[in-house]
Amino acid sequence: MYSRPVLFDQSPTLAENFSLLQGRTKIAVLFDETGREQAEGILETANTIPAESLLVSEDTPDQKVSEFVASQKMGTQLCIVAQWDTAYRLFSLTVEEGASEEEIQTFIIGQKKRFVYCMKCFSTNEIAGEASAVQCQCSAHLEVGPFFSKVRKGYIGYPFIPVEQRQTVGS
Repeated sequence: MYSRPVLFDQSPTLAENFSLLQGRTKIAVLFDETGREQAEGILETANTIPAESLLVSEDTPDQKVSEFVASQKMGTQLCIVAQWDTAYRLFSLTVEEGASEEEIQTFIIGQKKRFVYCMKCFSTNEIAGEASAVQCQCSAHLEVGPFFSKVRKGYIGYPFIPVEQRQTVGS
């Protein structure tokens, strides 16, 4: 079963440094204002092949981004340089237009976000850093599992009863 790519904190598209992927004939860079300097660096590095870029703000319509991505020819390497929320939006729009993980490099400016999917109330919650346990909005305590669900868009959270609650129940 096909599961479309999702951007998450361990996504294979995330990169620290730009590298031109083998066989690419063009580079297209989508970036927000915080990623401008890095985007310009990518465009300079790739000066041996054609390049194109699009500055995206919160006000940029999704249709404009989709048209930019759809206009790219086969063999184009797509780069996304932005803060997490913008990068997530751009990644999703890029995938909707048919790009695969192999064609995209994503550079996050600032902090990455992580999410956990609650197996009790079926909601998704943002979690801090490398937290191994969190409390869901439904008050359930969740152990953050090692598996990321592309369908649920979060790490699987397994409910557990905290030690302090177990002791009061057993008394």
